[in-house]
Amino acid sequence: MNNHALNRNLIERVALGDLLRKRSRDSGEKPAIIDFPAGERRATSYNELNKRVNQLAHGLIAKGVKQGDKLALFSTNQRDMLTVYFACYKLGVIAVPINFMQGVDDVRYNLEHSETSAVVYEAMFAELVHASTEGNPHIKLTVQMGNTKGKSDYSLEALLDNQSEQEINDRIIEDRDTAHMIYTSGTTSRPKAVESSHLALTIAALTGAIELELNRYNRMLLVLPLFHCAALSVLHPVMMRGGCTVLHAAFDPNIIVDSLEQEKIETAVFMPMMWHALLATPNVEQRDFKHFKLGVYSMAAMNSRSLEKVRKTFGCVMHLGSGQTEFAPVACMYRDKTPTEFSEGNYWGEPVCTGEQAIIDKQGNELPNGEAGEIVWRGPQVMSGYYKNEQATAEAGKFGWHHTGDIGLIDNQGQLLFIDRIKDTIKSGGENVSSQKVEQVLELFDGVERAAAFGVSHPHWGEAVCACIISSTLSEPDIPSIEDHCKAQLGKFEVPKAIFICETLPVTGTGKIRKVELRAQYKDLFIPIPVNN
Repeated sequence: MNNHALNRNLIERVALGDLLRKRSRDSGEKPAIIDFPAGERRATSYNELNKRVNQLAHGLIAKGVKQGDKLALFSTNQRDMLTVYFACYKLGVIAVPINFMQGVDDVRYNLEHSETSAVVYEAMFAELVHASTEGNPHIKLTVQMGNTKGKSDYSLEALLDNQSEQEINDRIIEDRDTAHMIYTSGTTSRPKAVESSHLALTIAALTGAIELELNRYNRMLLVLPLFHCAALSVLHPVMMRGGCTVLHAAFDPNIIVDSLEQEKIETAVFMPMMWHALLATPNVEQRDFKHFKLGVYSMAAMNSRSLEKVRKTFGCVMHLGSGQTEFAPVACMYRDKTPTEFSEGNYWGEPVCTGEQAIIDKQGNELPNGEAGEIVWRGPQVMSGYYKNEQATAEAGKFGWHHTGDIGLIDNQGQLLFIDRIKDTIKSGGENVSSQKVEQVLELFDGVERAAAFGVSHPHWGEAVCACIISSTLSEPDIPSIEDHCKAQLGKFEVPKAIFICETLPVTGTGKIRKVELRAQYKDLFIPIPVNN
């Protein structure tokens, strides 16, 4: 290797693995993460984490893992998930975090499509890993976390044992080399593999630190799964500031409320359903949350009534972060109580400081404020592309913008209002119906915890608006009252033709509703029943 080229690269490169080395230098004794193996609190400093990462990196090299290889990771939120991520980042190995809530067939597709050659997994996922890797010729190494190897080739501790703690400084990592590859949720079809570069993820981390106004040594609670980009977009900015991330492997509202108070958490990100669950914990209003400054919600909107309850209970401001995996992922933010043209709606706000957003028509022309079209973004944190899918990559980048597949408009206050996914818009009686608007109205009805609106084939209307709701208090006799509520707040063509009360809704691993399954489940709802003569 050309020593001059390597030296220049080490000096000037943007490589995400270097972030941990930097923090071990200037914040070495500060806690990087706190997690709870077997329910026991464990704090790990930046120095300790960095040494462990280096040991794993050397162990992977010893077992033949090379720069550019793909390494799949199955794990809940815990210290060694970060250990594996950062070992990959330092080696130039491409991390492929796996959504373990998928079925075996989808996991097998992830592993085969990505051409993964190494797998590291938590012991609880052993059965899923072995079922999904059987017969896969690409996989050369399997590692089980912990001290026992089970059916894998090695245990993680054996791989670390007696390995050097020295930094990996023998390889050139280019800014736009792929750091990790995350499969999209696949709400409509087979998931696509989004390639994010070291530069994109570093810019996203810096952006997050700026937009969330994170102070140095900020304390963040994280329960969103680390196999998803939303969690990483929280973790990396905190590490940029030398802060501490308190990791929880599962969402138990009582445990989370305890942690917010006891760990003196300053910032946390939850999905709306999580915020609602926290509000319902016993005596939550009597807790001491004086350190808690900023709450963030994502994945879905929250109505003004719910937001006010959160502000009052936790004493924090509430921002909405929106984006997608392809944008690493936060592209825009709606800041708490920012003036908007409309009193209600799923406002996504303004672009982050490193990004740009616009509304365009099908010909790529930018539309003026107030006109609806496709939401598009620009910025250095955008994906490099979809792995092995050049057509989809080209489609996503038409007209020099990243296309989101979402419909929205920018109001007269300059705030982005999300209307619907293009694929979720319901075409009923010649009118376009926003499924999001219908859901927001349904969720304003007392007792409705979550709603999903979708279209199914109808012989007269083309598509009929239908809705499934989750409620622990409502039952079939309440449906006429729900329909009256909708008629009072929606146009006639927007009112659901059928409403179903369900125990659960089909969701992805990050809580997005899989409407493709609902459409399939109710596809024959309005088909006329043949009458025998």
